Amino acid sequence: MDPIALQAAFRVAVLILVAALVMLPFQQANSAEFVVTVLAAVVGLIFVGLVALLARLSSSRPPNPTPVDTASGIDSNTRNEEPRRGK
Repeated sequence: MDPIALQAAFRVAVLILVAALVMLPFQQANSAEFVVTVLAAVVGLIFVGLVALLARLSSSRPPNPTPVDTASGIDSNTRNEEPRRGK
């Protein structure tokens, strides 16, 4: 996935989470606003987790230490018509 899009999604998720957590202490515990703010915090937390998981899964993999091409006798930077030299 595009790293710029993941960065933007992460910023939006953190904004939702921080805004909900900042408003939470100012809400009365038995009000509907408190429930909505808690749900916004949960949605923000899930969104942060999903974006972090997507960023982890879409990151480039480390190089494979074993060679993938196991065919012997193939030189990669020579033309097929040229004879092999030195071997």
